[in-house]
Amino acid sequence: MAERIKKSHPRVLLLIPSYAKKGIDEAISSGSHPNMDYYALKSRLNADLADYATLDETGGQLVRLAKRLSKDTALALYGFFNRDRYDVIYSNGENVSIPLNALFMLVGHRPSHVLIGHHLSTPKKRLFLRSLAGKMDSIFVYADTQRHYGLEYLRIPEQKLHLIPFHADHRFYHPMASRSEKMICSAGLEWRDYPTLISAVEGLDIEVKLAAASPWSHHNNETENRELPHNVSARRYEYAELRELYASSAFVVVPLYENDFQAGVTTILEAMAMGKAVIVTRTIGQKDVIIEGENGLYVPPGDAAALRTAITHLLENPEEARRLGENGRKTIEQNMSLDHWVDRIANVIEKVAA
Repeated sequence: MAERIKKSHPRVLLLIPSYAKKGIDEAISSGSHPNMDYYALKSRLNADLADYATLDETGGQLVRLAKRLSKDTALALYGFFNRDRYDVIYSNGENVSIPLNALFMLVGHRPSHVLIGHHLSTPKKRLFLRSLAGKMDSIFVYADTQRHYGLEYLRIPEQKLHLIPFHADHRFYHPMASRSEKMICSAGLEWRDYPTLISAVEGLDIEVKLAAASPWSHHNNETENRELPHNVSARRYEYAELRELYASSAFVVVPLYENDFQAGVTTILEAMAMGKAVIVTRTIGQKDVIIEGENGLYVPPGDAAALRTAITHLLENPEEARRLGENGRKTIEQNMSLDHWVDRIANVIEKVAA
């Protein structure tokens, strides 16, 4: 009986490399704030969660010393020191996962280690991952290019590497009545090619609003300290404001610089969940979500003329924009909702624990 209980309810620690949002339960329940994926996963697994705030509140002396050098390394150290309390440790991101697994190499007994690999192919991670990745128990990636890189160059065993879609909170981001045929928007910072978008829309008879901010990205905001055309504005939007921005837009544009992972995927899926058509730069890494002409449109990287043509096409064909948006919402409901993401992660964690 004890063994059966352990398999059904593994003891899980989630290491989240950020300050987890506090006190948002009521806002989530009232529909004024999206559910954070780490809270959805925590609830499903009845897991413990450690974030940067945990290091401030309960980290030991060594953890606090490590925090002066790197919060992510300190978070890994926290997981290492608490390893005997858990069957599985889940870490979100390589900056925590690499030092955690290096620490696990120092001991004979350790919990299983499951992680998200956002961008395995960056040069500075390559050496560490080639040495350590094979000893990680399960690695989730969001782009087929990253899965291929993990298999071919990092030699990660195939059974440990899981290609899964990213997600949007389909309950918070949902089709709404507000809509304007004369406004479009974009959002995010990660690898965003806003200069090409700005060039593409200059002089068009539409309003363009850019939610140029991200809690995760370290990329420069290329809309700052720049003279924008009269029809373009850029600022930070809070979650409820962002949802209203999507709802008020005829469609959403996600311009990207060339990259080999799923940059832009959060904005793409949020827009699709809102029932909005999306125009996306087709990069090496961003090709696993949009099906051309079915739930969105692709344009080549850095091609302002092609982007302008695609924008004009959807403006002149609102029924096609509606069809693409409706299909996008179906894509989320069928395969890319927050519930789908939680189920995929939790199922692997439970199997690893068993």
